[in-house]
Amino acid sequence: MSDFVEYLTAKRSVDDRALNRRVWDEFVSGLTDRATATDRPLRIVEVGAGVGSMVARLADWERLPGTVSYRAVDVSDECVTAARERVPEWLSAAGYATTVDDGVVTAELPDGDTRFEISFETADAREIVDDADAVIAAAFLDIVDPDRLLASLRDVLRPDGSLYAPCTFDGATHFSPAHPDDGRIESLYHRHMDEIRERPGSSRAARDVLERAPTHGYDVTAVGGGDWVVRPRGGTYPNGEDAFLDHLLATIDGALADYPADTLDPSVPEAWVSTRRAQLADGEFGLVAHHLDLLARLRSPRSPSTG
Repeated sequence: MSDFVEYLTAKRSVDDRALNRRVWDEFVSGLTDRATATDRPLRIVEVGAGVGSMVARLADWERLPGTVSYRAVDVSDECVTAARERVPEWLSAAGYATTVDDGVVTAELPDGDTRFEISFETADAREIVDDADAVIAAAFLDIVDPDRLLASLRDVLRPDGSLYAPCTFDGATHFSPAHPDDGRIESLYHRHMDEIRERPGSSRAARDVLERAPTHGYDVTAVGGGDWVVRPRGGTYPNGEDAFLDHLLATIDGALADYPADTLDPSVPEAWVSTRRAQLADGEFGLVAHHLDLLARLRSPRSPSTG
C-alpha cells in the first residue's frame, strides 16, 4: 500500500466525523425525493473518488435510496485499483451481498430494498460526460480550478441535479500542542497553495466556490462547517489516523521546502517538522483543518437564480 492510499484509507474515519450532518441530511433527503419521483435507477457520479470511501459510507449508513447506479471517477490509476479492492470488502462487512463482474460491483441488502451497481474508472473529472442526478466532489474543489470544474460538471448533471462538495478547505489550519512558529508555518503553507504549487486550487476554495457557483448556473442550497479534527486518545490514534497526520506533515514539509532561503530559513521548517513528527510518534500531535460542506443545485434552463 502506498503512503497516499494509506492516507486516503485513514481519512475515511476523519471525514466521517467531519461531515456536516445538516448538509449531509439535506443531500441524502434530496436523493430519496429524486428516486421516489422516477422509475429509473438513481444516477450518482463521484469525481475525485479516491479509494471509494464515500460510496462505502453511503452504503454503510444505509442512505442510498432504492436502485442506484454509481460511477466513481479518479485521475489516479492507483486509487482506482485500491477502490476496486476495498469497496467490495467494505460493503460485505456492512452486510451487503456483493458480487463483482468485469470490474463492476453489485451490492444488495438482504431485504432487497437497496441495490446498486458501482463502476470505477480512471479519468479526468473535467472531461467526462454523464446524465447524473447527483455529483459528489469530496475534498476535491480545493485542488482543482473551481471555475473549470463547475463549468464542466454542467455536462455531467441533469437539470436540477445536486452537487455535493463536502470537506472543501476554507483557509485555516491549527496544530496542537502550540508551537511558536505555528502562525508562520500556517501562513506560508496556505500561501504555497495560492501562489506557488503547480496544481490549481487555493486555501480559500470553499469561499471561492460559494461566490462563483451562481455564475456557473448553480444555486447553493446548503452550507455548513465540516472540520477535520484529529487528536490522540490515550496516546494513540484511532483507525490508523496517525498515517493521515504523517501524510499531512509530509505535504506541509514539501510545500515549505519550495521557499527560497531569503523568504524562509530552512532551519525553521526543519525544526518545526522534526518537533511535530516526534510528537506524532509519542501520540501528542493534533490538527484541526477548517472546511465547508457545500450543496448546490444545477439550475434548470427555466429556473431563475436564487443566489
